[in-house]
Amino acid sequence: MITSCDNAQTNTVSQNQIESTTGNVTEVPDKVDTQKNTENTPAVNQTSGSNQANINKTQPVANKQPEIFTVKELVTGDIICYATVVDEKGVEHRRSTSFEICAESEKYLNKKVRASYEIASLNDCESIEPCGKSRQESIISKMEILDEKTSSNTQTHSNGKWRITIGNRDSWTGVNNTGNLTYKGCDAKGNCISLTGGKVSCRRGECVMGWVNGDYRYIWSQAITEDANASPTLIVKKGDTEILKAIGFKPVPVS
Repeated sequence: MITSCDNAQTNTVSQNQIESTTGNVTEVPDKVDTQKNTENTPAVNQTSGSNQANINKTQPVANKQPEIFTVKELVTGDIICYATVVDEKGVEHRRSTSFEICAESEKYLNKKVRASYEIASLNDCESIEPCGKSRQESIISKMEILDEKTSSNTQTHSNGKWRITIGNRDSWTGVNNTGNLTYKGCDAKGNCISLTGGKVSCRRGECVMGWVNGDYRYIWSQAITEDANASPTLIVKKGDTEILKAIGFKPVPVS
């Protein structure tokens, strides 16, 4: 389990560090887009008429496109839907996607999915008006949400004021400063923020998970104990200033 960090390697990290609650520096390299990495990211749920992609169902695509990933954003364009996704190695991709997926954006946002690809014929005109020209492009035609509820891959804690859910925990390799963990933090009023790209480092008796969102850093730390039941601490920093420190978290069973 990640929280217990039983198999953690204390490798020296040479780049991009998460700042731990003990003042020791461990690292989170990749910044998360400030505007796009919240639960309230707008997704335009509309379909177009003559400009919509015409999917050729007889031409499945077999290539090196990312198959399993977390959906970060879905935005409807003039001729196709666009998905921003983060694969299991933490690499961000932008892929063309069917309008049907965009129309159900709330179903897929911040979820880990398995994608299927097909070839679509897209309008290739200088404007959104049809001109008789088209191009062939590989697009995501289907997303299958992967069930994480029955595994230890997702864990939720609450202290009555904040509810924190950390997912994709299996993406951590056991080596410091690796992983692509997701974070969803909600206050008592139901205001939430969702982040991806979280890294883990364990050293000096403590495991630290960290996410970057623009000028903000979200730090989830937990002491390493034999029973892995130490209460975690949530710290939020803006630059070098600590703006939130929350304690008293207890595990919440996943329903």
